[in-house]
Amino acid sequence: MRVFKHISFICLLLLVAGQSFAQISKFEKALELYHDKKLDSAKICIDSVALHPQTRKEFNVWMVRGFIYKDLYKIKEADKAVSPLRDAAIESFKKSLQLDSANANPQRDGILKGMKYIASTYHNDINKTLDTINYQISLTNAAKYLAITKFLDPSFKENIYNFDVYLTVGSMFEKEYEHHRSKNNLDQAKAYLFKAHDIDSSSALVNKNLGLLYYNQAVEIINSIDPDTPLDQIDIIQQRAVKLAIQAKSYCLKAHKINPKDKVVIEALMGIYYLLNEMEQYNYYKKLLEELNKQ
Repeated sequence: MRVFKHISFICLLLLVAGQSFAQISKFEKALELYHDKKLDSAKICIDSVALHPQTRKEFNVWMVRGFIYKDLYKIKEADKAVSPLRDAAIESFKKSLQLDSANANPQRDGILKGMKYIASTYHNDINKTLDTINYQISLTNAAKYLAITKFLDPSFKENIYNFDVYLTVGSMFEKEYEHHRSKNNLDQAKAYLFKAHDIDSSSALVNKNLGLLYYNQAVEIINSIDPDTPLDQIDIIQQRAVKLAIQAKSYCLKAHKINPKDKVVIEALMGIYYLLNEMEQYNYYKKLLEELNKQ
């Protein structure tokens, strides 16, 4: 149902009383075109009214602009992760609320619903571009969702939301590093996983992923040794691998403490202790894994 269905043009025009007849006529025309679903023409009219010095500070003008742009987004850009129409709609709604300092707009709830809808589309679009090439668009849409949600509800726990975003992006790069051992995948995985870890260091998943990341680096270094590697280089390589394995151990032990039945973490700990030549600990986790596999 359209937000203006039960509101007469006269009531809306009273909100711009005292403005020039030309601007009132354009505002009325924008409403008519909106109701007739002639949104491109409605956009031209409302943009003119919103930019005019006599009407650019009227909250109802920006409200109508927000609904016109929102409907245009739904028709033209709903399948796109980057949408200028959506951005314009949310900025129009925000401006309408900010200009309505006395909360005089009877359609305020309609604006809030429109903003919540747009916020949900930003959140839902995160997955559309969640890859190693376009992930920055995902981060931008996550930030836009967060900004709108905080605007509507200042008590919203942004750290919890940011943790999920950083963990998702970091885990994506961590998995990519497992398959494609590029420095960029490694650097980005560390950057975003540590952002998540800074927010919540008690998360089993973020500790697990950091542990696996360091462990996979250690394995990669050990695997780089071949029969032609000079003896003096082998010792240096092994020292680097041991250092990484020790880093991996700290995160994997924490993940194991939080979730003792995670077989992937237990397998990683087996590999870590084997690499560190700590066979007693290796056998402990090997036996633990065997017992879990019997269950």
